[in-house]
Amino acid sequence: MPDKPALSDLERQVMNIVWERGSVTAGDVQDALAPERALKDSTIRTILVRLEEKKYLRHKLRGRAFVYAST
Repeated sequence: MPDKPALSDLERQVMNIVWERGSVTAGDVQDALAPERALKDSTIRTILVRLEEKKYLRHKLRGRAFVYAST
């Protein structure tokens, strides 16, 4: 099985949040990053989609929210 693509600094920060919490929503990630990096909701969602494309994350639908977890 080939290695997963490399992570950018921001992607690694997001993955550290996911690994720490087990599962997250985009809002959870935004709140966790807010003290250091104030990012727009759309930016957070883009990062989560990229991490899913790179096979680091998967999501489930809980109500109307996507809940992401590490693969």
